[in-house]
Amino acid sequence: MADSFFANKPAPPAAELLGWELISEDPQAGTIEIAFHPDARMLNPQGNVQGGFVAAMLDDTMGPALVSMSGGTLMPSTIDLNVSFLRPVHPGRVIGRGRVVKAGRAVVFLGGELFDDGGNLLARATSSGVPVAIG
Repeated sequence: MADSFFANKPAPPAAELLGWELISEDPQAGTIEIAFHPDARMLNPQGNVQGGFVAAMLDDTMGPALVSMSGGTLMPSTIDLNVSFLRPVHPGRVIGRGRVVKAGRAVVFLGGELFDDGGNLLARATSSGVPVAIG
């Protein structure tokens, strides 16, 4: 992915905390696949990854789908984020799959899912955002 926008830019601190790792992207389709590596710093008292971190992983999957689709010229400023938590997320590698559902000039609609290494669906989300130029 040497020609990827993400290969030429340092990851933001929040992405680094989540262990963000690009697996694949299809800019024409508006899809992206990201690996995250949640660790013990993200656990709740039950030993699972706290829901806010799960939501952040989903947000950091869906937003980059628009960045990829726009060739690194746009990113969404999130105005709405809806998350469904289906299974507990445990420390280790998890996979996020994000997509641009519809990209309008004023609002972009995004979707994403988070899976464990066994392919089990852990959480899903939808989001809308205002597309803003990457400066």
